[in-house]
Amino acid sequence: MNLLYCLSAVVLFCGFSSCYEYNPYERPWNEQIISNDEPTEEALPDLSEAINCTSGQICEIAVSSIKKASTLPSIVPVRVVTLSGDLELSLSTDQTLLTGLPMKTGLSKVMMLYTMNGQRTEILFMVLVSRSSQRNHQFEIVLKQPDRFKDLQGVDFLKTFAKALDGPYTSLAMKQYRNKTLVLLIHNTSLSSTECQGDAILDMKDKMVSSNGKIKEEFVRRLGSKYQIKTIQLETYDSCLEFFYNYNSFSGRIIKDAIYAGIIIVSVIVIIAMIYGTVVFYIRKPRKVRRITFTPITVQPQSVDDVP
Repeated sequence: MNLLYCLSAVVLFCGFSSCYEYNPYERPWNEQIISNDEPTEEALPDLSEAINCTSGQICEIAVSSIKKASTLPSIVPVRVVTLSGDLELSLSTDQTLLTGLPMKTGLSKVMMLYTMNGQRTEILFMVLVSRSSQRNHQFEIVLKQPDRFKDLQGVDFLKTFAKALDGPYTSLAMKQYRNKTLVLLIHNTSLSSTECQGDAILDMKDKMVSSNGKIKEEFVRRLGSKYQIKTIQLETYDSCLEFFYNYNSFSGRIIKDAIYAGIIIVSVIVIIAMIYGTVVFYIRKPRKVRRITFTPITVQPQSVDDVP
């Protein structure tokens, strides 16, 4: 029986050997390497030269800060093309400043190109858009006539909005989404995200809306007719939750106390008025005078002689 197993093993080995063709130049399996001719993964770009921007904030890039672009001509038109990524940049009329409002994070590859004296020049650079800092507040803004803002010019709106608040546009960040209408979310990046600066947030709110939630006419006038706002609501998170909860509770108590005080004052005034009216009524009430009729008595004069 053992002999049969041995013969079977020998036959299988001989069959395997006859099918395999020996190649003296082939490396053993444990020594094989990847050939340089085979495709490899694309090398990661060098981010050390990338220009940094923040999502939701206006990104301004001086052309002079871009490598190989310091000598950009001002007499020929220059095109700005986004080769990859979501960032769209526009060039100022004097061709010295690039401006955009990135809404998504990531790496964008941008090219500036122009033709001068028949020679085409291309200047490539990269922009790295990072996530904005954590926020503890934001203003939800709903615009009127949202169909007018299918392609909202975010840079222009954010600058106009900051001007209406008498503040720098560099301290504002914006997000937008559509939910049957165009909704903008704006927060102040100059404020702390860990500690709630409630007074500064309230000052910002007071410039836009009154205590009853109605948008102030002065703010509407400053904003102009181009951007008409329907509603503005303040939303708070994290560290600002407790602050505004206490603030609203305190304001509610003040309102209740003011209402109670008003009721008491009105009641006192009414009581005083009733007492005063009653007193005046009795003072001015006509009195009934009882008249007594006297019958005159005639006394006859007596002479002196009649006196005893």
